Amino acid sequence: MPQDKIKFAEEAYMVLTTGDTIRGKLGTVSFIDGFVNKINIRVNGERFSANLEDIISFAVIPGQGSGYEDMALLPVLKNLKNEAFIEVLPKDGWVIYEKIRLPGKPERYQLSQLLNPGFDSKIKVFVHPEGESTGYTKVSGITLEGLRDNQYFVSVLGEPVQVITDLQYRKRALERIFNFCPDMREKKFKWKEFPEDVFFHFQKCL
Repeated sequence: MPQDKIKFAEEAYMVLTTGDTIRGKLGTVSFIDGFVNKINIRVNGERFSANLEDIISFAVIPGQGSGYEDMALLPVLKNLKNEAFIEVLPKDGWVIYEKIRLPGKPERYQLSQLLNPGFDSKIKVFVHPEGESTGYTKVSGITLEGLRDNQYFVSVLGEPVQVITDLQYRKRALERIFNFCPDMREKKFKWKEFPEDVFFHFQKCL
C-alpha cells in the first residue's frame, strides 16, 4: 500500500525502540520526500507522537476509500489451493511497515512495507520505492497480484537490506539470499518464482 494512502487508515499501531506498543486511532502522519517521518496515534483521547528514529515498526488497517482494503492478504488471493501457505497468512487485516536502513552511505532509514508477513522469520521482502509491477505471480498454486515488482529490498536473517533485481536474482540468488539452504543449490532461479522460493525457504531451510 503506497504510503500516501496511509492517511485513509483508522486503526494503527506502532512499536517503539523503548519496547512500547501504542495502538489506537491514527491521527496525523507527516512525510518527508514522500515517506513517513512522524506518526500520531490517539488512545482514549490522549495523543501519542513518535518520529521515525523512535519507531521500529508501524501497521495500519486500510480504511474505506483507500482503494487498498484487501492489502491485508498481500496481495489479493484469487485462487486458494495450498493450505500450508494459507495458514501462515495474516488474518487480522494489518498492513505492516518496518524501519529499514537503506543501502549505501550515509546512514538513512525509512519505513517500508513488508511484503511477506507470516513467512518472514528468515527472509524479509520489502517494497522498493522505485519498483515497477511486472504482473502477477504464483505461490504454491495461489495467484498473487502485485507481488512481482522488478526490484525489492531484501533482508536475510536480520542483515541490512540489499536491493534485489530481476537480473541479480537469476544470476546470484543462491549467493545473496539462499546460501544457507542446501535444498536450493541445484535450483535454476527465475524472477517470477521469487515469492514461491521465499516461501519454500521458510518451510524447508535452516
